[in-house]
Amino acid sequence: MSSRCQPSFAIKRQLRWIFLCLRTHGEARHSTKLNTPLLFCEVPVGGGNHPFGNNAPNSDAPNTIWEVVDGQQRLTVFSIIGYVLKKRLEDLAAAGLQYSPPIEFDLLFLTSRRKMGKNVPVLIRDEDDFDSGYQSDLAFLLNSFAGNQQFPPQVGERLLGTLKEIREWANTKLDAATFVRFCDYLLSKCQIIQVLADDQDTAFTMFEPLNSTSEPLTAFEVYRSKAVRTILPLPDFAKTLELLDYDNTKRDEVIKRSNTLIFAMSQAYSGERPRVHFVRLKQYLDNHVTAPFVTSFESGAEFFSSIWLKQTLIEAWFDEETKNCIRFLKASQHDAAIPVILRYFQTNRSYIPVVAKIIVAFYSLWRPAFPSNMLPDTYRSLLKVDQADNMAISGGTLKVPQDLAAYFRGKLEARLGLRLPGESFEDKWLAEPTQLYLDYEQLKTICRLFIFLDIGASIKSNLVPDDPWTSLDDIEHILPGSTQPAPPNINRLGNLTFLPEKVNKSIQAMSWSDKREIYTLLVSTQKPNPLPTQFNDGRPLPKGVREYLADPKCLSLAHLQEPMLNPAWGENEIRARTTAMLKNVWQVLYTQWLHP
Repeated sequence: MSSRCQPSFAIKRQLRWIFLCLRTHGEARHSTKLNTPLLFCEVPVGGGNHPFGNNAPNSDAPNTIWEVVDGQQRLTVFSIIGYVLKKRLEDLAAAGLQYSPPIEFDLLFLTSRRKMGKNVPVLIRDEDDFDSGYQSDLAFLLNSFAGNQQFPPQVGERLLGTLKEIREWANTKLDAATFVRFCDYLLSKCQIIQVLADDQDTAFTMFEPLNSTSEPLTAFEVYRSKAVRTILPLPDFAKTLELLDYDNTKRDEVIKRSNTLIFAMSQAYSGERPRVHFVRLKQYLDNHVTAPFVTSFESGAEFFSSIWLKQTLIEAWFDEETKNCIRFLKASQHDAAIPVILRYFQTNRSYIPVVAKIIVAFYSLWRPAFPSNMLPDTYRSLLKVDQADNMAISGGTLKVPQDLAAYFRGKLEARLGLRLPGESFEDKWLAEPTQLYLDYEQLKTICRLFIFLDIGASIKSNLVPDDPWTSLDDIEHILPGSTQPAPPNINRLGNLTFLPEKVNKSIQAMSWSDKREIYTLLVSTQKPNPLPTQFNDGRPLPKGVREYLADPKCLSLAHLQEPMLNPAWGENEIRARTTAMLKNVWQVLYTQWLHP
């Protein structure tokens, strides 16, 4: 039988099932049978060549070889238990115990082609072959059980740890008085139910609901099995395994990362878009068992790990501004852009700084003005087979950044619609009815971007978080959000500004007259001497303001100068400042970033 997953993966979960019978074997009244289903299918054989041997009459491979779709971990533990019980019986028999088990323990860990043939492991992995040799720790261990190589072999700590744990239990718990009762119970009450599917697709379709409360395989794990059988030299999938990080990542997150990788890769590589469903993703991968695809797949895994998830890649082009663009898209949950950026990462990484700005600009100009339901198709058209703009690796042509900008610019301009005589696209975008969704409660991340773009270079890095999209406590509502009655535009861009978190928390509920006095102190380029501790009327300044003013590293907040000039602050001032800020944003995003 061929196993496609690491036998040590989640081994303790399998041991819990086995040790249930170990704990209950002494209870005479306990008659419940413990059943476990194992899901098998025929091993796909291409061109008459069996991947595990079994081609010639003198082959060591068993006559029948199944692929284990679900149950490989349980079979691994059963194999180890069978060997431990056999060795324990040998010790007890030498001391005088007479016992013949109802089933030979050997059947749990070895098999053969013929009755008198060579004993071989009952369970192997995808990289193993009964005739040309074994590669996996599992096959080495079971082959040593069969007496074909030195015991114990040099295998992973988890397998040896499992063997040690079961052996210690058997040696301490099973003596001449308990061994027979335990083995009769184990071999008669623990039943393995074999389910043999007609073909591999049927098996994995069954596997999803069958294993929904356990740990379902991912499409990548199935693909890896097929790839290592077919491709030489043997791919190690180092980048993909680093991304999935089995030892430190929850299973749900492993599945999510695997699915997202395959879904994005299918678009970037071949312009196809399978459903995010196990069988559909598996079927897509089945059609791409080639060395070039594996190379691209590994590159895609590197992108997700070091660019999208962690921004840890060290290359000259991946500067802080590019990292912040990626962080912005990630914080905005704008996953539709992933395949496009991934496509550039595959073959033209140096384009990504410009490409990331183009995508940030397009998304940020579109999202406040229009519904987002058209955005996915805008990106898909760039990676879709038989489309004029297809950029997929297979069959497409990658756009240089200038052409990509023209593509997105055209989509935005088409959505803005026809212009009246003398009207510009900027005029249409700035129109207040157009900014339907630009509200801090709805679009926090975009509002933060617009605030930082409006501020420009006056805010220094020591004030802004390393990841500027992860903090929400440094955006100040100039007119407090608690104002009653609140004007309808209280969450609009013009009522928002940046303040260091400590200062913002200490003044957020103050009146405009008090805030204006504090803004005056924060704007000053010269530290007053002595440092102020009170308002003009004698009330004490908030602690956060006093500490900020006293810190020599805290620079002038020059961007507060403009709102500070208003003697009053209300709906009209918010509207005027919103328009002024959006004009600055348009100049950066449309005039500069969409015209590289």
